Amino acid sequence: MKTKTASKPEIDLKVKIRSEYLDQVLREGRNPTSVYLFAKELGMQELDFYQYYNSFDAIAIDIWEDLFDQTIGRIESSDEYAAFTVRERILTFYYTIIEILKGQRSYVSYSSKGWFKPGNNLPAKKAVQKKLSPYFEKLVFQGFENGELADRTKISDYYQKALIVQFWFILEFWLKDESKDFEDTDAVIEKAVNLGLDLMKENTLDKAFDFAKFLIGRRK
Repeated sequence: MKTKTASKPEIDLKVKIRSEYLDQVLREGRNPTSVYLFAKELGMQELDFYQYYNSFDAIAIDIWEDLFDQTIGRIESSDEYAAFTVRERILTFYYTIIEILKGQRSYVSYSSKGWFKPGNNLPAKKAVQKKLSPYFEKLVFQGFENGELADRTKISDYYQKALIVQFWFILEFWLKDESKDFEDTDAVIEKAVNLGLDLMKENTLDKAFDFAKFLIGRRK
């Protein structure tokens, strides 16, 4: 049985919807008034729109997921990536995603409004976090396996969440960065990643704690 694939006209129509949506929100600073009017301006029926998206939020989610997939696709296609340490992989991820986001900076700035306020969980933000979680979880697990990260009881569960918080911090910094070619963002990425991973790897405090446990055990 042959698998049904989307025809070129269908693909073109989806691209047209997404492209027009981007153009409208960047020109007007808000979502289109309604799906009906939006579809009419494109010369299509409202039903045609719903074949691809069920809302304008769905388009925003699609855009963000595509930006993330482009990032992962680019870094994982590199021959060097497989040999990178966890630290190098996270740095590469940030440098690559910022480079890709530059091409859509106006939209990123528009669509991420309100993301950085505590408790804000807009649909597109949730979609980004859904993409980030398994990616960072995989890197944390690799860090445990190769000894780059300290597998601390209970605390280790928060490593992935800490990396997601770090992502929001870096994204917000970049959107406010006015330095030439976003040089300050590059510096912040390096410092934030190095500090974060240094806190997650075994350190003097871990060794002191292990030594204390050893001494307590010897006294029993």
